[in-house]
Amino acid sequence: MTAQMNQNSNQNSLELANKNLPVPVNQTWEQTTQNLPQQVKQTLIQHRVPIAMGVGAVVLTPILLPLLKPVAKATIKTGVSLLEKTKGALAETVEVFGDIVAEAKAEVAAETQHKANLKAGAYSQQELNTNKSATP
Repeated sequence: MTAQMNQNSNQNSLELANKNLPVPVNQTWEQTTQNLPQQVKQTLIQHRVPIAMGVGAVVLTPILLPLLKPVAKATIKTGVSLLEKTKGALAETVEVFGDIVAEAKAEVAAETQHKANLKAGAYSQQELNTNKSATP
């Protein structure tokens, strides 16, 4: 009699749990989805792989994060190192280019001054002969 009372008590508690839960306890997938609207069923069936991937990502992230942290850190360190080297090379290139531009401006200014002096007759005949022989 005690066993029968325990069985009735368990059955009553199972029925009570089934009334309070959105999905009854002892049902198969087909029984559970039988009451769902057709659109929800199709969505679950069509998107089962992305849903599984999302759940897997959530589950695996705490496991994989400590393993991937050293790899990410090394990658970032390499990127920072390359950035610093690139900055140095770029600064040197800008400096060399600036020197070339300054030399070109100085030569243009010297040529302009020379032409102006020639027009003004500021050179003696001896200076003109010296400049002609020195100028290619």
